[in-house]
Amino acid sequence: MRLRPLAVSLVLAGVLAAGAQAQIRPVSPADAALLKRPPTYEEKIAENVAARLTHLHPKARCGSLGVMASYGVVGITPFIGPPLRPAGYFLMLPEMCANLAAFHASPESYDPMSCHDSNCENTIAGVAMALATVSHESYHLLGYINEARVECYGMQSIWFVASSLGASVAESQRIAAFYWKNIYAERETETPAYWSPQCRDGGKYDLRPSTHSWPS
Repeated sequence: MRLRPLAVSLVLAGVLAAGAQAQIRPVSPADAALLKRPPTYEEKIAENVAARLTHLHPKARCGSLGVMASYGVVGITPFIGPPLRPAGYFLMLPEMCANLAAFHASPESYDPMSCHDSNCENTIAGVAMALATVSHESYHLLGYINEARVECYGMQSIWFVASSLGASVAESQRIAAFYWKNIYAERETETPAYWSPQCRDGGKYDLRPSTHSWPS
């Protein structure tokens, strides 16, 4: 399905459009209060998926990211050092956590193939961003810092996050393709630090160069 450019631009005009970025930053004292309390249902979802992707035992929290909201950042992985290394947890905006839980509750409701209007496409874009945020932060948890590389690796793992939350492999791949065609494509001009010409089938950042089912 070829999505209408207007529908995608509506998403990119909001919080997601401001970059919908995930970043690293130093550990903040304010993080301690978030980490001290037990994880919520939404946070457990993010933790479990990130654990499966990284084979680590990360913590995830929904709340303040400790950066200016105007930056358009939706996820943060704190690092410590030098030398820089991940602190073992990541933070997501509550909107991303809500989208993640909604997808987990009814993954079949967010299949791009079922969309026929801009409202549906905008909803799927928000869910795709939430899935991508978890996968992006997971690669930061593994120690990767370069944002273009992490964004590319994360995009190639959207299908894994989606399938881990109950979607079929076919739907998971369609969501990843949606992200590639409609969100990642905008990064070259909107957020170039998160884009690379090597993020393509057979490129330097291709995690599975022996296959051609890009980006899954």
